[in-house]
Amino acid sequence: MFERVPKTLRDLDRWVCVYDGRKIPYRANAQSVAASSTNPSTWASFSDAVEEVENGCYDGIGFVFNGDGIVGIDIDAGFDEDGFLSELSCDCISACKSYVETSRSGRGVHILLRGKLPFSGQNNRSGLEIYREGRYFIVTGKQMLYADVVENQDAIDYIVGKYFADVPSESDGEFAPRIYSPDWTPSDDKTIRVRPYYPEIGQGVRNVSLLSLAGHLRSCGYDADEVYLELQIANQRACKPPLSVEEIDRIARSSEKYAQKYEESDE
Repeated sequence: MFERVPKTLRDLDRWVCVYDGRKIPYRANAQSVAASSTNPSTWASFSDAVEEVENGCYDGIGFVFNGDGIVGIDIDAGFDEDGFLSELSCDCISACKSYVETSRSGRGVHILLRGKLPFSGQNNRSGLEIYREGRYFIVTGKQMLYADVVENQDAIDYIVGKYFADVPSESDGEFAPRIYSPDWTPSDDKTIRVRPYYPEIGQGVRNVSLLSLAGHLRSCGYDADEVYLELQIANQRACKPPLSVEEIDRIARSSEKYAQKYEESDE
């Protein structure tokens, strides 16, 4: 069904191939040689990628996002248990009104549209991902609604605001790594720190940074009470502005639940 892929995408030389159910991208013009979602020299034209599939070399094609204004939304559980579009799918599709297709598994939904995404990409850990560059989608051509990739900045702003509220803009100077940990580097006078230094955490990444810190502390052997006390210290010293006591308690309890789930799955 590749003929139903929008011409907007087919005209771009940003295609890779996939096969055997894997998510690893491969070069269309070099069989079994891995491609890269950040290296344009490993991408091919749409026609070359499709030809490789038709020749039996691969069994699927993928479109690479490279930050030129095309944004991809991936809904993991696109349908409910009765086979109807999930509430999340309905919300995103009705907002975007742009090209929609089912995923290779048949369980997910892809939406592609044009606009500006304030960060490179993100997985909100609740079944929704959105990207503008550095990733690729396996494209099926199994169009559901809306045949064209259209411009819809309002939809992107809506989805980011509703589902990715804790992800800051990369242009606001507050973007921080997903993994946050204390710094034990000796101070300027070479004194070894008794307590670590916590780098500043800007508004927008406070929750995820402290949750990351909690996981780091758990892995170092801290118990639940010790994690909570250390989060309080880090919050006061690093978060600008500090989170509420109630929020710190919620983060600590969340980290405890994750730890218990991990320990149970490890038994």
